Amino acid sequence: MVSQDELMYLQSQLEGLTSIFYELMPFGVELKRQQVQDHYDKRLVSARKTQVSVAENELRRQFNTKANQVRNLVDSAESLGDAANKVNLIRAAASLPGERNKPLKGSVLDYCKGIILENRVDPNVLISMFESTELGPVEARVMLASTMFLIPETVNHAGEKLPVRNLLAQIIGLVKSENLLPRNDPFLNEAMCALEGIEEESD
Repeated sequence: MVSQDELMYLQSQLEGLTSIFYELMPFGVELKRQQVQDHYDKRLVSARKTQVSVAENELRRQFNTKANQVRNLVDSAESLGDAANKVNLIRAAASLPGERNKPLKGSVLDYCKGIILENRVDPNVLISMFESTELGPVEARVMLASTMFLIPETVNHAGEKLPVRNLLAQIIGLVKSENLLPRNDPFLNEAMCALEGIEEESD
């Protein structure tokens, strides 16, 4: 059972991961404490000029919260190795502090590396993952995050183009059918929202 405090921690980690993938990496911001702070300080200056209706203190609080979420996640990822490695960032974000140094079960790490670093999924790895009886909450969050943060719309699956939405739907189905995560887990909820968004865009 995951406590409310742990769910809030995971939510913060997920928000930090989202900021890194969508706000920092596309602009080449180095994942170092000072560079992260500088980026959000510049964003705050820009926001001050446009968002007159938002109170100065509230605006500063929002940007400091984002900077802190990213810095905390980067610190956690550094305990796994290179914090600029997307796989380490996902593993760190998907784990509670006590789970972070445990190896991932099954074929999940191979899946994560293949999909994030090479935009491909090995059919044998996928089958092994779906047939595994060892998977737990960390593996579920890692599989979901690795899939929902992909930028391309398709992945290479044994030479065929597999739509990411199909893959994400399969992973969500696995997580739900095996009860790997509680229904209020932030990673599961975010993945379901991401899938809904992809399906709406393609309609």
